[in-house]
Amino acid sequence: MGELIRFDHVSYTYPGADDPAVDDVSLSINEGEIVLITGPSGAGKTTLCSMLNRIVPESYGGDISGKIFIEGADISQYTIGQMAFISGLLFQDPSGQLTSATVGDEIAFGPENKGLPVDKINSLVDEYIGYVNMQKFIKRPPQALSGGQQQSIVYASVLAMEPEIYILDEPTSNLDPLGSDLVFRLMKKVATDKKKTAIIVEHKLEKIIDMVDRIIIMDKGKIAFNGTPKDVLSHYKELSQIGVEVPQIDQVINRINEEKGYKLPAPITLSEGVNELKSILPEKLPVDAMQAVGRTFKEPRKFDKPIIEVKDLHFYYNPEVEILHGINMDIYDGEFLSIVGQNGSGKTTIVKTFNGLHKPTGGSVIVKGVDTKNATVAKLSRSVGYCFQNPDHQIFSSVVRDELTYGPKNVGMPQEEIDKIVDEVAKMIGIEDILDENPYNLSKGQRQQIAVAAILTMQPDVIVVDEPTTGQDPRQSHQMMDMVKKLNTDYGKTIVVITHDMSIAAEYSDRIITMHNGTIIAQGTPREVFKEEEMLNSSNLEPPQVTRLLKRAGITDPVAIDVDEAMQLLSTMDLKKEA
Repeated sequence: MGELIRFDHVSYTYPGADDPAVDDVSLSINEGEIVLITGPSGAGKTTLCSMLNRIVPESYGGDISGKIFIEGADISQYTIGQMAFISGLLFQDPSGQLTSATVGDEIAFGPENKGLPVDKINSLVDEYIGYVNMQKFIKRPPQALSGGQQQSIVYASVLAMEPEIYILDEPTSNLDPLGSDLVFRLMKKVATDKKKTAIIVEHKLEKIIDMVDRIIIMDKGKIAFNGTPKDVLSHYKELSQIGVEVPQIDQVINRINEEKGYKLPAPITLSEGVNELKSILPEKLPVDAMQAVGRTFKEPRKFDKPIIEVKDLHFYYNPEVEILHGINMDIYDGEFLSIVGQNGSGKTTIVKTFNGLHKPTGGSVIVKGVDTKNATVAKLSRSVGYCFQNPDHQIFSSVVRDELTYGPKNVGMPQEEIDKIVDEVAKMIGIEDILDENPYNLSKGQRQQIAVAAILTMQPDVIVVDEPTTGQDPRQSHQMMDMVKKLNTDYGKTIVVITHDMSIAAEYSDRIITMHNGTIIAQGTPREVFKEEEMLNSSNLEPPQVTRLLKRAGITDPVAIDVDEAMQLLSTMDLKKEA
């Protein structure tokens, strides 16, 4: 494999920025390589990738220095349009890449612009819509699909261009766990079968680590690490300081190494981690000691006063496609509930019935004793606040303070009371110092905080947050979830979170509801739900990686749902000396 891509002392600074987004990067990528680029948000990952098809700097301006070569050619001589057929880029937000009236037209758009014959275009559409298993949606408008389904369509449209280089910027941010596996394995297959080069920006290391040839860690515009997965993952402490969270199996093995002085290698796959763990486990597990430790595990709080009652709920957008099939559930005052399920299972649809954005087509939704069929969205929004998955779909003011005052003004609240509530909420969320800023000049994490704050000024009892960690690095994800948890524990808000991140659901939830094809298939505490792996798999979900690690190593009771619990169980054992 010869060199395909070369960055030669490349730096780039966005207009008006003080510091470079990419800072003196020199890098080579070989033909046929699959390379993972990761690092904290703002590290320069997306900027680096956008340079490969000239979106940066052509669409932004700014200052660039150094040279980028593809197959020995200086790409500064090419236009964005020319580069699109060489470097295909899948954006992090799929909705910003959809332009056509139907899914089929969307996938055909690129090949049409290449001037290919109709027969060839149709063949490419059939091939790549099949790759992502979206054939049944071929005549549907892509804007009518779920976020995960949209991501699959955009992915197929990039594949159909058949460029030399595939650049995927967080291609699974909207996908369920097993859907993420499918996308990465598909990318591996396409890159291998068609001898393509793939560059993937991703925070979910456990999903892709075994499929890549190399990992590049970026931090503050520079390359911090560049090597094989095993080499890079061995720098566990340094990665944690940068803000990169290694897979849970590596966290466990690294902590064993630290505590026991072992030198077990960093596992790349779950099966490697299982084999390494089993090699040091005692022949007979200390069942009584493990049970005693299990009794000290944190148990979720119990609640018994419903604040939302859902009774035999049916919903459809048109009579031919029913989305929800007789849902029965209660949401309790003061609890922290996570709703999980595969893409298109009805999660977002059901929460939109809580504040009247969707009206039931059968059954009822009762919020604080009020039937949503008989209440306006404005009235229900005083009880249930809904934060969209993408804060940019919710924010429309040019000043943060105006965004926070909009809701209270709309319902006729006196100005003196509005000012008081805005100040209280800003302090609660920690955004007092940005009230006079333009939200579009702030980070996505800050915009999410603003979206939550705008909901809180309406003083709802229930806050629904749809996929709050999408596109966030691990550090930002925990900051966001800690903020939401604080609203729950310190201010008594009932929290409903839609998430695909099982480790997040495990860490923060009192209760989890699992959906599949518009029905509820399970509900219970995180420990109860994650114990049922086969049930979760039926909904394209899986327990946290550490739960699967211990189960496959023979430690099934009690169930550990995070790394700390796993280490507590292992601390009861007289581990063998390192093999």
